[in-house]
Formats: sequence, C-alpha cells, structure tokens
Amino acid sequence: MALKALALAALACVAVLAGCDKKSSGQLGAADSQVVAQVNGGEISVHQVQTLLRVQPALAARWGDQATGRALDNLIEQELAAQAAREAKLDRSPQVIQALALAEREVLARAYQDQLADKVPPPDSDAINRYFDEHPELFSERKQYHLEETVVRTTAPEADAALSSLEAAPSLEAVQALLTQKGWPRSSRRTSQWAENVPLEMLPRLAKLKVGQSVALRRPEGLVVLTLLRADDAAVTLPQATKVIYSVLVNQRRQQAVQEGMLKLREQAKIVKATPAAASAASGASSAASAAAPSSAPMPEPAASSAS
Repeated sequence: MALKALALAALACVAVLAGCDKKSSGQLGAADSQVVAQVNGGEISVHQVQTLLRVQPALAARWGDQATGRALDNLIEQELAAQAAREAKLDRSPQVIQALALAEREVLARAYQDQLADKVPPPDSDAINRYFDEHPELFSERKQYHLEETVVRTTAPEADAALSSLEAAPSLEAVQALLTQKGWPRSSRRTSQWAENVPLEMLPRLAKLKVGQSVALRRPEGLVVLTLLRADDAAVTLPQATKVIYSVLVNQRRQQAVQEGMLKLREQAKIVKATPAAASAASGASSAASAAAPSSAPMPEPAASSAS
C-alpha cells in the first residue's frame, strides 16, 4: 500500500484513534453519557462523532438529517477494522507506523495553525467600509461580463510578441482577423462571468474594457484572449455587501496570521536539508523496502460506509 494513501487513511480515522481503547462491561449507564457505542472492548464517544462531522463537512452536508447516525456507523466500521488490524499486528508494520506519524504531524500542525488564526481580531466597520471603497469593480460598479473567449495555441515567443497587438484590436472581428493572419490554431466560446468570479488580479483590467476591446493572457501552451461583448450593471450596496466583505477580511487575516507565524518559526528554526543526491538515494531505499514488504488491504474511509 502506498505510504501517502496510508497517511490519508490514518488522518481520516484520527477521530477513532483518539479514544477507542477504553474497557467497559458492555453496558452503557448514566456515567457513560458521552459514550455512544461500545465495540468489543473499545468505545466511541459523541465527541468523536462530532469531530468526524466537523473535519469532513462535505459528508455532513451530503447526509443531512442522517449525518450523526451515518457518522457513528462509519466510526463503528473503522473501529472494527482497527481492532482487527491490531490483532493482526498491522500496527507494527513500518508503513503503518510511518503513516500514523505523518497523520499525527499534520493534525498537530493544523491545530497550531488554527490557534494562530483564532487569535486574529475580527474586522471593524472601518475596515469593511475601506474594502468596499477600494474595490468598486466588485460592489458599487459590479457588472456581469459577457465575453468571447479565444484559446490560441502558439509558442511562448510568438505569444509574447502578439499580446500588445491583440489588446490594441478595436473589435472581435479585428482579433479574429489578426489570429487568422498568424495561422495559429484556436478555439472560441462565449461565456458570462459575474465580477466576483473573475480572478481579482484580472478584474480591474476587465472592468476598464469598452465593448469590443480585449484582454490577452499568457498560458503555458499559448494565450487566451477575452473580448468584451457586453457588460450589464449589477451594483451592490454596502449593506448588501457587509457580510461578504466581513467573511473575506476574516479569511485574509487568518491566512496572513498563519503565514506570518510559520515564517517566524522558520526564521527561529535550524533547518538542514539533505543534498538532492542523498535525498534521492534515501527515497530509492525506502521504495525498495516498501516493495519487499507484504501488502495489506486499504483502511476503509468514512465515505465508504455501506450503512444507511
């Protein structure tokens, strides 16, 4: 089994591994109000069910009103498989040990980064108003853009040389004529995009276009030309945008706090990387050892439950 797959399975099962080793008499009493199921000698708590639903919100959304019961059924299946794995001494397998170590490291890293992010103060009204004023193309001058998207295949030097002439073309017909003259393979389609669905770094350029004008963007295999066919006004007021802006600013501040915290850790740490040759040799030795080791069946993931 690949180490990466094992690590993902171990991470998905972290809620089970957190506390299913308690012994009990087999009956649930008043003192066991936090225990929602006993599986042989192990226990599953309500906190583990809640954790699974929290770390996998897509499952909770898909299961709807049955989320709690479905999550519990999945945890029971995981616990049964985990008990069987320990009975078969799979927990002593080098691959499993490495996967559990990777999962533990990721969980701890996430916990620390969440702690950094949770310390960020929420944005105040001044910050919200400032963001609204700084991005008129998203709010007070918001539009829906109707575009002709032309994907062109050509070499990087030819694409670079054509950018300015394509953006200077006054109409879609002029763009197509220029591309026909170049003889480059291309395909076109018409699309409509709301301002908030346009990449933020490109939106100001798009907002300045007049009908018929184009924006040309470099791509690995050529370029993309976006020609404005029509723009419909769809302004949003500050009261309408406040909740969205609040959410955006919170996410930005959380990400910035994590980036700054991790940068500080790197600056304070002593990090010594192996040379590329040494790292390659170690990777080859690990792959050979993994190939020689007996394989085992993959751990079931929570989404794979057959319970209804």
